[in-house]
Amino acid sequence: VIGLSDAATDVMIGVKGSVEGATGSAQYGVLCNQIRPRRALYGRDRAMRIYQLADATASTLMMRTRLAGEEYLSHCDMGNRVALLSVRRLLLLGDDGKELLMVKYKQIKNVEVRQVPKPSGFTEWGVLIFLKAPRKNGSEIEVISCDQKALAIKLCSQMLR
Repeated sequence: VIGLSDAATDVMIGVKGSVEGATGSAQYGVLCNQIRPRRALYGRDRAMRIYQLADATASTLMMRTRLAGEEYLSHCDMGNRVALLSVRRLLLLGDDGKELLMVKYKQIKNVEVRQVPKPSGFTEWGVLIFLKAPRKNGSEIEVISCDQKALAIKLCSQMLR
């Protein structure tokens, strides 16, 4: 059913674009853009939920990254960073959209929330990702630093789904 509604939506968007193009609505220099991002469909089953602008925006952003083509699962807004979670991988993007970290779930052995030391000597909350095998650089642990404990717990719980 969801696949049919997706197909119908795509067809209607195409028809609308064709009709507006044929009637010349763009002849006055007015370009019609989509008013809001397309609804996010969640998980392998592409389940529909109540429309959430943040999820729709994250899903649209995900389609412009290496996660394009994968099913959207969730996201975690971390202030100056965002974690995008597909059904197979986690992608952490910086505030400039640059990829900071990519981890496949099948590479993860365990995930924990802990306080971790900062270079300044203070501590901060972090999500520790223990990998099954070391990366090419020899690292067996990836750390995602968080400003608050609640944010670290939220990200960790999203990864454990």
